[in-house]
Amino acid sequence: MMTPEALSASYGIDVVYFDGRETGKKGIFNKQAKLIAVDAYLDEIEKKKVIYHELGHENHDPAQYDRRREQYELQADRNMIHHLLREELQMMEDTNEFNYVRFMEKYNLKTITDETMVKEEFNNLVG
Repeated sequence: MMTPEALSASYGIDVVYFDGRETGKKGIFNKQAKLIAVDAYLDEIEKKKVIYHELGHENHDPAQYDRRREQYELQADRNMIHHLLREELQMMEDTNEFNYVRFMEKYNLKTITDETMVKEEFNNLVG
């Protein structure tokens, strides 16, 4: 199984860590520098979520971000959920035992939109 950092590297994107305690930012994607910066003080699950989310911004046009913020953020969240689900399903012997509520609790996914994306991505991955 590929780590989030290795997946980023496969896209030619470097992951670096910064002290984000007083910034209010968990992560940042810099398209021009091909760089994801992640708050080093996050726990391992949050770091993983941030990297997968920020990778979801790879194909976004930074000049359009202000106008398309909601769309871009939802696409990045879907990317995060997709990769978290892939990891989770690879660890399971029987995907029929997948429980989306437990998955959402594990990754602190709380919105109806998150729930919808989890269900859709699960169905996309397992058929």
